[in-house]
Amino acid sequence: MKKIYTQPRIEIVATEPQQIISTSGGIQAEISGYGEKTGDGFTQTYVWLAGVVCSSLLFLGTACSTNNPNQPNQQAELKPRTLIVQQDSPQPSTQKKGLLRLPQAMITENGNVLDAIWSTGDEISFRNISHESYIDPQTGNLVSLEGVLLADREARIVSFTSDNEVWCDVNNQILLVYPKATAPAFEIVDNNPLKATYSISLTGQDGSLDKIANTYHHSYGIATITEVTPTVANAVAAEMQNLLTVCKFSFVDKDEPGTPLTITSLSISYGDGTYTGTYPGTATVTVTQGTPCTVTVTPTNQSKAEGGYPLSISPSGNPKEVYVALLPEATATEYSFSLTSGEDTYTGTATARLIAGEYVVATGLKLTK
Repeated sequence: MKKIYTQPRIEIVATEPQQIISTSGGIQAEISGYGEKTGDGFTQTYVWLAGVVCSSLLFLGTACSTNNPNQPNQQAELKPRTLIVQQDSPQPSTQKKGLLRLPQAMITENGNVLDAIWSTGDEISFRNISHESYIDPQTGNLVSLEGVLLADREARIVSFTSDNEVWCDVNNQILLVYPKATAPAFEIVDNNPLKATYSISLTGQDGSLDKIANTYHHSYGIATITEVTPTVANAVAAEMQNLLTVCKFSFVDKDEPGTPLTITSLSISYGDGTYTGTYPGTATVTVTQGTPCTVTVTPTNQSKAEGGYPLSISPSGNPKEVYVALLPEATATEYSFSLTSGEDTYTGTATARLIAGEYVVATGLKLTK
C-alpha cells in the first residue's frame, strides 16, 4: 500500500486491474485541488517529457459534528426533507502549501496547475445509500432516495440544496456524484443496501478544458446527515475524490521537433498487452458505504478481437494542444498515439503511470510521420 498524502484519514491504494480509492465518511469539507508534484509523467525512450503533476482532487477537512439527542430539532424519522449539503473551510493546519481549492464546474489553467470555481445552479447527483429502498408507510409506494443538488452561489466554497425533497434521516450517508449528467441512475448490487454502482464514460472528448469540466471531471464524495428538522436535513460533505487523470498533450515531428503539430484528430490506445490498440470507453464505479467508504473503478476493457477501439479525441480549430481525461493505472503503462495534422498522420508511444486526480503536462511528445 502506498500512502500518497499526509492528510489524516485519506489514502489512495492502487491494485491490478482496478483503481481502488478509500475515504472516510462524514468529514467537513472545502474543495482542495491540484498542487505541483514531480514524477510519474509521460516518458519516451529518447526524452523525459513531463514530470509536473498535481495532488488529487480532494475535499479536505475536520471530523463532522456529532448528534445530540437532546436537541429539539433532531427528528429521528425517515421522511421527505429538503437536503442541504454544506462545505466548510478547513482549519489552517489542514492547508498545504501549493494546493489550490478546485471545484469542478469551471476549469482554467494557471501555469502548471488547474484552478476553478462553482457557478450558481451547478448540479451534482446524490443518492441516500444507507437504504436499498423504502416504502412510504402511508401510501405503500416506493419513494425516491436520489435526486439533484444545486450550488447556491458562484464561489470556491458553496452549499448545495436538493431540487426536490428526499427521504432521509439523521446519520444517513449520501453519495455525491459529479458531473450530474454522467450518473442519471444508481443501482444497488449484490443485494447489499450499502452498495451502489453507476457508469462513467470517456468517449466524445473534444480536447477542451470546458468539456472536461462539465462532462469528464468524474468525482464522488460522501456526505453524512448531521441534523434534521421536520422539513430540512443538514449534511456535511466528505472528501470528494476525482476518479480520472487529466492530461495535457502537445506533439512534434520527431525529425523536425522545433514546431508543435496542429491536431486535427487524435486517438489514444494501450501500446502493449492484451488490449493493444484499444482503450476503455466506459467504466463502472462501485461505492460501498461504510467507514471508510470504498470506491472501485472497473474499466470496460475490450480487445480488438472483441470489438474494442482506441479513444478518439476530436478537437475544433486544429489546436496545438489538447486536454484529455484518462483512467488511472496501478503501474507504468505504455500508450500509443495516432495523430492527424492536416493531411499527415503521425504515430508514437509514451509511458506513464497515471494517478486519479492528478494533472499531467505531457508536452512535446515526439511522433513519427
